[in-house]
Amino acid sequence: MHVSRPILWISPVVDIGFFLAVAFLVWVFAKILPRFSAYRVLVFLLVFLTAYDWLMATGHFYRSAALVFGVGAAVAFDRWRTRREPAWTLALKRSAPLLLGFLAVVFLAVQGGAWLNERRQIAKLPQASPGSPNVLVIVVDTLRADHLSSYGYSRSTSPTIDRLASEGVVFQNAIAPSSWSLPSHASLVTGRPVHEHGFGNVQPMPWLGWGKQGLNGVRTLAEAFENEGYRTGAFSANRIYFTSNVGLGRGFIHFEDYFDSIGDAFVRTQFGREFARLYMNRSEKSGFTRAFRRLGLGDWLDKDSEGSGDTGGIFGIRKRAREVNRETLAWAARDRRHPFFAFLNYLDVHFAYGGPRGDPKPEWDRGSTVDEYDAGIQYTDRSIGELLGGLDRLGVLANTIVVITSDHGESLGDHGLSFHGAALYWELVHVPLVLACPGRIPAGIRVFQPVANAQIAKTVMELSGARENPFPGISLVSAWRTNPNEPGGWPPVVSELPETNTIAPADRAMQGRIPTAYDGWMQSVITPEWQWITHEKRGDQIYRWSLDPGETRDLSRTPEGRAAIGDLERQSARYQKVSGAGSNQAGSENALGRTARIP
Repeated sequence: MHVSRPILWISPVVDIGFFLAVAFLVWVFAKILPRFSAYRVLVFLLVFLTAYDWLMATGHFYRSAALVFGVGAAVAFDRWRTRREPAWTLALKRSAPLLLGFLAVVFLAVQGGAWLNERRQIAKLPQASPGSPNVLVIVVDTLRADHLSSYGYSRSTSPTIDRLASEGVVFQNAIAPSSWSLPSHASLVTGRPVHEHGFGNVQPMPWLGWGKQGLNGVRTLAEAFENEGYRTGAFSANRIYFTSNVGLGRGFIHFEDYFDSIGDAFVRTQFGREFARLYMNRSEKSGFTRAFRRLGLGDWLDKDSEGSGDTGGIFGIRKRAREVNRETLAWAARDRRHPFFAFLNYLDVHFAYGGPRGDPKPEWDRGSTVDEYDAGIQYTDRSIGELLGGLDRLGVLANTIVVITSDHGESLGDHGLSFHGAALYWELVHVPLVLACPGRIPAGIRVFQPVANAQIAKTVMELSGARENPFPGISLVSAWRTNPNEPGGWPPVVSELPETNTIAPADRAMQGRIPTAYDGWMQSVITPEWQWITHEKRGDQIYRWSLDPGETRDLSRTPEGRAAIGDLERQSARYQKVSGAGSNQAGSENALGRTARIP
């Protein structure tokens, strides 16, 4: 079970509000019907609702069984209460203020404790080196590179990113560590491949918190910057797979992931989920939907698909990029004594596609899947511009290293797939990577050599002038200081996809037609010419992506393809021997369930 601490006070507050509404309705009935036994009916209803709430929260009861059991509990309690009416009334009067006081203590402990802990950690920070730059890493969740104007796309989807690209360095062929959010984010915050950090799938949440045990104990980017005297903050719109409670919060002094609005807090409680199930998934023609919008609650209907039914979880209200911006700018403005490291996740390009309702639509948006996907990119790009403008008004942008990338791409119908996380084709691992900072990063450079965007960790540590750089591999700084486009200059780039059941049903239907991670781990190895994809049970695919970027022709059964696979295996073996990559056997077992052919 993955929960965040604020639910300890949010759930009781929502329940109190709901129970007061029930009490009001009972009171109305009592006024209309004088012989109506309001007190007895109210107690019966509240006991029933409480029993139902607790049973459903366990996740082990069918709804019908919980309803029947709740009614039984209410009947039994009514009989018990009737026999002990004076003692029950006295206990109620004495316990109510105590319980409200306890709720206030919980609220202060959770919210005040987080505030005090942040202040204490900032007070303990060492002195940063003079002139240390701020570092801003923006992950645009689910953004494939070939839908950005700066990567050759025909639509003007990304003017802000295009401007940053002209002012900095563009990596034309950056490769994500995996094709879904959790393992990729874990690699981005550790600078390690999936088999080393071990977060190939969601792991159980420890009762006492993650401490140092998560991510196989490897150092995180936030920890490294904290040791350099930086304030560290994470601001996530992906509140399922990039959160503190999922195990990715180590080193972040400040982490804003859950409960960004009253509506979102409401739907994360049991009764809120029931309300959302019954009313908040209706069509735009529904009378309820129209009434909700007239009441100014239309944002509550902006559904977040992460964890909203297809792959488990609950209905979530989407946390838009502008809310992430608001949180980030408020945090950045609070302290000017320390440089900051901020790691952001925007989810607006993720399904369900498109910008917020009421946001201006691009002229080319006619409502198709690709149109809406591109509209989400344009909204996110505009939000990035607003964030940078806000940092500029704070007077900190000129000394800020800005990194734009993604955790993975999106299929959009390619290879018969709709979404991500099922395979490792080019459109799923080819992501944007742009770095910009005047005076530290040269302008107008484009690198074509395939690189791993997991190397961002090592790169920004070097660019910041850190005293220590604990991350392995090659810094991307060498890409513009030398000539990385020379053949044979860099090692192959690896992506990994452990066996997983988080695949959307639409993509799961492709099982048996193409190799997917639903029935075994997968791995991709990319060079300037080839992409070799191997599956635990279904063998090899190999594509000459440099000439066939759509990967329409699998060459694994041709003499040319077999020779390329043999060559890639030899390259991988040489790299493993020289670099020691893949030596973390425990991590490999943890991530993939068995030892994979890790280069």
